[in-house]
Amino acid sequence: MAKKGKLIVIDGTDGSGKATQVKLLAQSLKSEGYKIKIVDFPEYYKNFFGAFIGHCLSEQYYNFLNVHPKIASTLYAADRWESSGEIKSWLQRGFIVIANRYVSANQIHQGGKIKSTKKRNSFIKWLNQMEYEVFGIPKPDLTLYLDLPTKIVLRLLKHRESSKMKRAYLKKKKDVHENDVDFLINSRKSAIWLSKFLKNFIKIDCAPKGEILKREIIHEKIYEKVKKILKT
Repeated sequence: MAKKGKLIVIDGTDGSGKATQVKLLAQSLKSEGYKIKIVDFPEYYKNFFGAFIGHCLSEQYYNFLNVHPKIASTLYAADRWESSGEIKSWLQRGFIVIANRYVSANQIHQGGKIKSTKKRNSFIKWLNQMEYEVFGIPKPDLTLYLDLPTKIVLRLLKHRESSKMKRAYLKKKKDVHENDVDFLINSRKSAIWLSKFLKNFIKIDCAPKGEILKREIIHEKIYEKVKKILKT
């Protein structure tokens, strides 16, 4: 039987370079002979629920930003559930699955809406039950959060917008999450809080001196953590 694979998640706030780091990690692992699969959540162009999430993010009059965290989380979890059978198959066949966002996105962004630590703890427990038990979504072996100060994130998002980077799911409209500074700030606070008590949820400091590191240096930090997990 093939050795069971690993599920590695790279998460971070909008504009933090998740897609770039997923690509670099996949390249490095392939060069060492690992079999790799990549998933990118939400699955805007593949899944029923992913497409619906894209619609909600682009249509601001739905007030999707202020939807109750449990209700919003259910939509994102349903999107992962649609892809979970494929992910389970890959893991059983020994692939290293790299996910651009995962359950961590609900933990970070929806959890960031909840100011009370007690209530946020309760929400995380509820989230785990829904995602892993009810939907049966595979648990990640490692979640890496790319941490950047919000002022840098805003600068990167502005640059991305000015470069006219196309994201079809938005249909030329703005993402309601990216367009709300308080949401970005609270999401980052939530992620840092999660990194302090969740097992295998690790913060990668991408701007230790106030300026973003080169992508190759960030990759080295990520690769170091991933190699440790792959040895277990």
